[in-house]
Amino acid sequence: MRFSPTGDRRRIVALVALGCIAIGSAAGLATGLVSCAPTAQPQARPLSTAEAQRLATMRMTNFQQARVGVRATIGDPGAEVRLIGRVDWSRALAYLSVSGPGAGERRGLLQAMPGVLATRSADTAPDGTAPPAGTGAVGTVGPTGTAGSSVAAAPPDVPPADGWRVERFTASGPEAGSVESFLALLFAIAHDRADAADLIEHSEARWLGRDRAGGATVDVLLGPAVPPQPRATPTATASPATTRPPTPPAAGPSAAGPSPTGATAPAGSRTADGSASAGADASRTAGPASARPAETSLAAMGGAVRYWLDGDARLHRFEALLAGNQPVNAHLDRADSAGITAIDALGGRPVEPRAATAEEADLLSRMRQRNRALGGGKVTFTLPTMPTANLRGTGLVDWRNTVAYVAVGDLDKPGETALIRADRTGPAIRVAPQRVTADRQPPVPPPTDRSWTHVDWRQRGDAQGALDVDLLITELLALGTGARDDVAALRRSAIRLRDDRVDGTAVTVFEVGRPGQPGARPGQGRLRYWVDSSGALRRLELRTRTGAFAQLDVDPGRVAYVRPVPRA
Repeated sequence: MRFSPTGDRRRIVALVALGCIAIGSAAGLATGLVSCAPTAQPQARPLSTAEAQRLATMRMTNFQQARVGVRATIGDPGAEVRLIGRVDWSRALAYLSVSGPGAGERRGLLQAMPGVLATRSADTAPDGTAPPAGTGAVGTVGPTGTAGSSVAAAPPDVPPADGWRVERFTASGPEAGSVESFLALLFAIAHDRADAADLIEHSEARWLGRDRAGGATVDVLLGPAVPPQPRATPTATASPATTRPPTPPAAGPSAAGPSPTGATAPAGSRTADGSASAGADASRTAGPASARPAETSLAAMGGAVRYWLDGDARLHRFEALLAGNQPVNAHLDRADSAGITAIDALGGRPVEPRAATAEEADLLSRMRQRNRALGGGKVTFTLPTMPTANLRGTGLVDWRNTVAYVAVGDLDKPGETALIRADRTGPAIRVAPQRVTADRQPPVPPPTDRSWTHVDWRQRGDAQGALDVDLLITELLALGTGARDDVAALRRSAIRLRDDRVDGTAVTVFEVGRPGQPGARPGQGRLRYWVDSSGALRRLELRTRTGAFAQLDVDPGRVAYVRPVPRA
């Protein structure tokens, strides 16, 4: 599915605008990071009208081709980072292997969307964990996902299922890294519409010379990292932002609470198109703006980039200076148009959204009833959340008694596990006994000492609203109330995304439009429901504050009753 222009343009440009990629100066790139020919470089000159038009068309050409192979080197020889893989601009998705003497903790695999980075270390063991210290580092990930090769290789076509760590990334500020800056630039060089050619022609953009790249004769052009924009003159000042109080889950898990037709996204969280939902930022309002002449400097357009562009506006190579003044030299293989298999956290297989049929809406309307009849099941989940935590959990859901009971831990803190018993009123939480881990079922019955802390759902949350883990658990509990949802309402709001499988079971993946998600495009909702042919829930997905998805899998069946735990 190709993304629509409005949301993704806003999300990508916001990452790189106003020089925040830390792209190098026009002067530095114009005077020869790489020679364009064996002889001395010609004198740089302003772009002709035709050249400006071609450069203005480059991003749209990239977007229309959608997928290309990528080979890039960041840094100086002897300390460089090498990246090999593909980018799919139509899905705003990159998949790369990372190697080289300068790779450090980034060595391994990465997948990225604008603002969201998932990494899998080359030191990751088959079970998704890091090996014990002193066992020796694993080399570059090879084409079949094995380790040990010292030669840079493309990532495996099918990415490993586990061991991924998800985080938000930024291309600005003191913590911005060169890999993150490169990713932001890689996403910024594609768009579904052409740039303003007249603004480029009258900017600092320059023709630098001719060269060969990708088997074609190309022009080497110095141009902007992001599309040039006319400057806006606001006629009204922005009102100061206000801070919202914590927002608890809606009424707790009940027939009237979180449901396929009722829940809303937390205030201040990011919506599917990357914009801010209602929350602290929603109070910033500005009056009408009038256009002023655009800045002509490339620094005002995200920085200067050298583009190797052929006569059909196809980009074959680009160079820039990234965060930390690190040079990047990237080559695009335009003959490599293979697709990318996204990991589950980044959405999995591509979706083809369409309205649910009458039969599908009827199946979805009976999901709560079917879940209640099954009684419950064992659950496992992965949940990337903010600020930087990759939670894993194992446990059970008892729909007949509206109880969830799980052991939860952070992938990077294997010695720290918590027990959570949640019901209609809220969660009870305690540190798990020493032998309990997040990858095994928690003890039943639960510990009976007074180490439990009970919290009302309404007391949970922060300035951005309900916590991701709370949203996941309350939604799970709400899906076993036994009530039937309104078929007519589901015909209007339910979207069928794709067919898939969970542990060998065929499922249909749905999302349901929410009142709190105005303007969310089909396929970009907050929650996804994976439903088998009997109407039972097999997987629940939540788009978390990171922008990535949490997955909670249900193995349906009878479960033991988990009695209430003592209060402190």
